[in-house]
Amino acid sequence: MVSGTTKLLFAATSLLSAFLLFQVQLIVSKHILPWFGGSAAVWTTSMLVFQILLLCGYVYSHLISARLSVAAQAKLHLALLAAVLLLVLALMFLWPSAITPGASWKPAESGNPVGDVALILLVSAGLPFFVLSTTAPLLQRWFARLGVGARTYKLYSISNLGSLLGLLSFPFLLEPALRMKTQSLIWSLLFFVFVAGCSLCALQVLRAREESNSVAETEEIGAGVQTSPLVYTLWFLLPACASALLLATTNLLCQEVTSVPLLWVLPLSIYLLSFILCFDHPRWYQRSAFHPLFIIAVFVVCAALIYERPIVQLATLPILLFIACMICHGELVRLRPGVERLTAFYLAISAGGAVGGVFVAIVAPHVFKFFTEFQLTLGAALVLTVVCLYRDPGSWIYKRGFWLPAGIGVGAICFAYAVGRGWPEIAKLLEESRFYPIAVLISFLATLGAFTFRSADRTASRGFRFVQVLVLVVGGAAIFALGRSTQPLPGLYLSARNFYGAIRVFNIPRGKMLMHGRTVHGGQFEPPVDKEPTTYYGRQSGIGTVMQNHPKRSVGDGSLRVGIIGLGAGTLAAYGRHGDYFRYYEINPQVIALSSGPSPVFTYIQDSAAHVDTVLGDARRLLEQETARGDNQKFDVLVVDAFSGDAIPVHLLTREAFETYWQHVDPTNGIIAIHVSSRHVDLLPVALGAAADFQADSVVHYEEGEGPLLSNCWVLLARTPGLLSRTGLEQRFPPDTKPIHPRLWTDDYSDVFRLIRY
Repeated sequence: MVSGTTKLLFAATSLLSAFLLFQVQLIVSKHILPWFGGSAAVWTTSMLVFQILLLCGYVYSHLISARLSVAAQAKLHLALLAAVLLLVLALMFLWPSAITPGASWKPAESGNPVGDVALILLVSAGLPFFVLSTTAPLLQRWFARLGVGARTYKLYSISNLGSLLGLLSFPFLLEPALRMKTQSLIWSLLFFVFVAGCSLCALQVLRAREESNSVAETEEIGAGVQTSPLVYTLWFLLPACASALLLATTNLLCQEVTSVPLLWVLPLSIYLLSFILCFDHPRWYQRSAFHPLFIIAVFVVCAALIYERPIVQLATLPILLFIACMICHGELVRLRPGVERLTAFYLAISAGGAVGGVFVAIVAPHVFKFFTEFQLTLGAALVLTVVCLYRDPGSWIYKRGFWLPAGIGVGAICFAYAVGRGWPEIAKLLEESRFYPIAVLISFLATLGAFTFRSADRTASRGFRFVQVLVLVVGGAAIFALGRSTQPLPGLYLSARNFYGAIRVFNIPRGKMLMHGRTVHGGQFEPPVDKEPTTYYGRQSGIGTVMQNHPKRSVGDGSLRVGIIGLGAGTLAAYGRHGDYFRYYEINPQVIALSSGPSPVFTYIQDSAAHVDTVLGDARRLLEQETARGDNQKFDVLVVDAFSGDAIPVHLLTREAFETYWQHVDPTNGIIAIHVSSRHVDLLPVALGAAADFQADSVVHYEEGEGPLLSNCWVLLARTPGLLSRTGLEQRFPPDTKPIHPRLWTDDYSDVFRLIRY
């Protein structure tokens, strides 16, 4: 009989290990995010690296469980814990913290960011993460040997609960309250506690009598599902599908908003919640509820993707992710084996998760020009659901009753009609898929078949049922909708994708428009108005006013030195005059290609009267390197206009970033212009916080969009008193602006959550 103290020890150690497992991912990923331009792919790559490490941890647990005695397992693991503990202690003295490498690890080049991210993560957190990743399967195996049998799966649910706590506490509790160095220190101290707890678990197993434990373990061996090649395959494919969908959804959300821990945590928390519920008890996953909800959610999301409804996407993507993960993990739990195959089961789960990560992080960016992996993964989830239903003779598709096919058919038609009445896009999508006539016909045949071939034998058995035809038709309609949502939007001129996201150029009336995700990043009209600045950069905008009325324009030769962080379509080059020097800093080579070469898509740079240079790389890092070389640019205007999704990356708005900017701005006539236009994040408090910290004058200039111009908001900073008043700028806040409380971000502290627009 296992004592309550032992149960508590194993449960607490599992919970703490999972908590630390996800905390270290977030801390290290946020620490290196500025080194790679704030790209959302940093988190995707981090997830891939950690999934592979998790797989390695599960392989280790499986191998030692299969080949070593319990005593040998415990001794080997105690030695591993001691080695990693010494490593963590050593790194605490060499780096700012044990898991945050120093500035010397910043990559000098950005040619292979995926490799650089992977290397830094492996060096900084690889071994601690590996040890933490071995905890779930190994402790559960040891726990089973103590005599709890199949109840050991409860530890897996507890472990996922710890993961969820680790995730949610970061953006909502730790990030707003603590600096990163403090977070890292707390993590290190808790890691020491984990090592102590895991060591006690190993000692507990060593003390137990192996003979009695082996008997106890075999008591419930037959409780699991009989394994077969199909079952093994589903063990792998179901978690692979859920993992790929998690990362694909995260990519979509970060592309639409910005890459911050909050948007990393939300999808991952949903993913883990499905694990917790499904492994806690079978009652949480009911096929009769989740299967129809899945079909409905797929149609809604597809309609939002096809007809450009970003708000609907942001609202429904997390819901669809939860439903799909509940189905994948719920079917996985139905296939779990007895405890004698526990480590093999977890090994297959981790292998599937790693392959899903490889597909999204490495394969998809080279194969697809947009986030097509999202639709492909949803399609795979549909197919796997049908396979699981057909494999299980007790599933609802083998029911012979009259009301099931009638209810599905009538319910689907009525719901589709009701939704279509309120949302024309859904109605249009259903009409394109010929949903109504096909659903009516198949529902009639299925109902007629159920009535004609009714039998007194109501037991479930494999064989043909007319309702199965209806299932295939509804699934086919959903696949059609997914395929339809991957088709290029009207007017698409070109699209490209790399580590820094997906960019697309659209034909518009008399011109072209550049978009990153759903955010416009500039545009240009055809001659004769091709030299006129458009979108956020019109002549009445904050930056347009500065470029035309800068005090240096009225003295001497009137030439300006202008630095611009973020190229976009190169629109600001339209303000260049003879003698001016414009220097663009752009991290994405595909964006540079649109404005350079013999036949550029956007010709602002080619047509500019100024001398224009474009430098590839992260702007802040390049400016820091120029400072180290003593190469002071002495810009008259420095424009901060680099966007990741719908907001400027955090590392370009910290106190340390502005320290670098001021070093490259002319001390007498220098102005820093910050583009804070964003649908989702209110960056005004951050820009004004930087102004207050550096005791700089500031002007907020908002312009309402009209015609080819988009609504835009600029914050202008100057350290020379009265300089901004000489530019003709007016203090003009966006409508409905609430009282602003300036917030200062630093490299060690930032909090996006409080600035999100709801």
